[in-house]
Amino acid sequence: MGKEAYAIWVLDEKTNQELEKVRKALEVFDIEYNPIYGHITLASFIDVDVDEILEYTKKFGQGKKSFDINCLAIGILASYCLACIPSTSGKLLRYYEEYHQQFDSYCNIWTRADSELWLPHISLYYSETEDLGPIIDEMSKRFTQFKGRVVRLELSVRDEDDFNIIYSHDLE
Repeated sequence: MGKEAYAIWVLDEKTNQELEKVRKALEVFDIEYNPIYGHITLASFIDVDVDEILEYTKKFGQGKKSFDINCLAIGILASYCLACIPSTSGKLLRYYEEYHQQFDSYCNIWTRADSELWLPHISLYYSETEDLGPIIDEMSKRFTQFKGRVVRLELSVRDEDDFNIIYSHDLE
């Protein structure tokens, strides 16, 4: 039986610092939050053989170099997630297409290449109960476009309510 697994691109500290400046808007609304673990989901697997996807991800990561992303805007996704939206181009798009050449059928609808719904993003805040309109307005005041950097590839497996990193590869 397969498991849920997640391949993500992890951002560098400088990028996380830029994102934290935007997230400071949460303080205006007395919202407590933890430090960001800035990342972009490359693939969300629903029912995949962990050993197979681990081996595949290791091979995929070999020789990959860190790369820049262009953080273009702040947006609301699915009416409950505030996120920073990078440009879907360059290495971010090229590596996505390469990674999804195999195992794409195991991905959820949002990351499956065949569905054409993938929207790379960096989650900044999530709430199904808050009115996110005023919060995004405040975040937008603090946001300016900037260049971020992807420095690591990780693969995690979901065990009940927790994520366990089973592979971490620093990009050259």
